[in-house]
Amino acid sequence: MKRIQIEKGFRLTLPEEFRGELKVGDELFIIVDRAGRIILLSETRIRETLQRTAGIWQARTDVPKDGVAYVNRLRRGRR
Repeated sequence: MKRIQIEKGFRLTLPEEFRGELKVGDELFIIVDRAGRIILLSETRIRETLQRTAGIWQARTDVPKDGVAYVNRLRRGRR
């Protein structure tokens, strides 16, 4: 656990060891969980992760571009 101080204007400096792949100017989402912990999420990392997972469906010819049509087709098979 690292201790940091909130500066004037509610600014804080993220210690070097927690910066990882962050760059100056990156946008972060901030969440406070039920335990009161502050969680910072990199918007860039979230988008990259979503893009990687969405990419697995791109080359599929059996899945229509319209997701609603695909779900309706799946549901028809159960009835």
